[in-house]
Amino acid sequence: MKFRQNLAVKILSVMAAISVLASCGSAPSKVSSKNNSSLPRTATGDDPQKFGAKYSGRTYQQAILSPVASVENKGAVVNQGDFLTQLTNVRDYSNSLTNRFAANYGKITNWVLAGANVNELAQYGINPQIMKGFDGYQNVLMTGYYSPVIHARRTAQGQYQHPIYAMPSYKRYSRAEIYNGALAGQGLELAYSDSMMDNFLLGVQGSGYVDYGDGNLNYLAYAGQNGYKYQAVGRLLVEDGEIPKEKMSIQAIREWGKANPSRVRELLERNPSYVFFKNDPTGEVKGSAGVPLVPMAAVASDRNVIPSGTVLLVEVPDIDNNGNWMGTHKLHLMVALDVGGAVNGHHFDLYRGIGDQAGHIAGLSKHYGRVWVLQ
Repeated sequence: MKFRQNLAVKILSVMAAISVLASCGSAPSKVSSKNNSSLPRTATGDDPQKFGAKYSGRTYQQAILSPVASVENKGAVVNQGDFLTQLTNVRDYSNSLTNRFAANYGKITNWVLAGANVNELAQYGINPQIMKGFDGYQNVLMTGYYSPVIHARRTAQGQYQHPIYAMPSYKRYSRAEIYNGALAGQGLELAYSDSMMDNFLLGVQGSGYVDYGDGNLNYLAYAGQNGYKYQAVGRLLVEDGEIPKEKMSIQAIREWGKANPSRVRELLERNPSYVFFKNDPTGEVKGSAGVPLVPMAAVASDRNVIPSGTVLLVEVPDIDNNGNWMGTHKLHLMVALDVGGAVNGHHFDLYRGIGDQAGHIAGLSKHYGRVWVLQ
């Protein structure tokens, strides 16, 4: 996923590598909602309507962004307070974004403080533009990422034997070489966890927290990568016939690892890419824009399509704890503040927050909804 300087070039690319299993190919010129055989399919061969995509009553859109007179979804914006907190973070941490979007942030703030009624956008001079979506029918792919919490110790002991490394002076070792001790004895160990898989997934997210067992969380930020190309282990497991394509998720990878503990290292070594970390005493999860992220009020985007700092009205699909779309969407206001190597085109990675539950939902997210750019 791209490795950024912070959480941004994080491994969305990794997550992306996994979420690529849920992404779709080029859009068809025509779609018939009455004939499912003519609908676009996900890379796993599934009907995207199972994941929140809709086609009935929609027309094909060629432009990346199209102005609309109004937002068709008339639901309430459910995260007004979190969005205002996110905007405050932007203003506090990024003068460049604040200056670039000052007028836009001002009128959107006034609209939110007045209740964020989507029928009143025009009264505040806000002009919505709807995104084309992966298929031309406004269906935008939404995956998720989060900040994991790793259980670890400061020294190797008991089950805590898997090191998390700081950036070495020479970083061009493959994952297999590092696992074989290439960095041992250099004083680079930041922590020792009890799970090789957890360490790997920490790298996938690009940053996270370590619990050393003293009741305090220590934030490890992204420091760099060894220069090797990332190989998606999710794709490898599918190709090997270990996990069906339609079942692929972070949870499925974890479950495979628990069922095959003796094979985990062999699998992970097939991905030579390796991520290094650094202690960050601020404890703040920041995106590529250098702004602390608020859960479900910040997204990673393709900056060639949606520049950092852009305000979005996002129709987030409601999914249950098993990843099933529940048939509804909720409106969230979000700011594009991060990037990801696998986040391309009409695809957003939604920041879900910290810890296991956030990670659980992030790992199941591969769903669709509409997105309006507010200008």
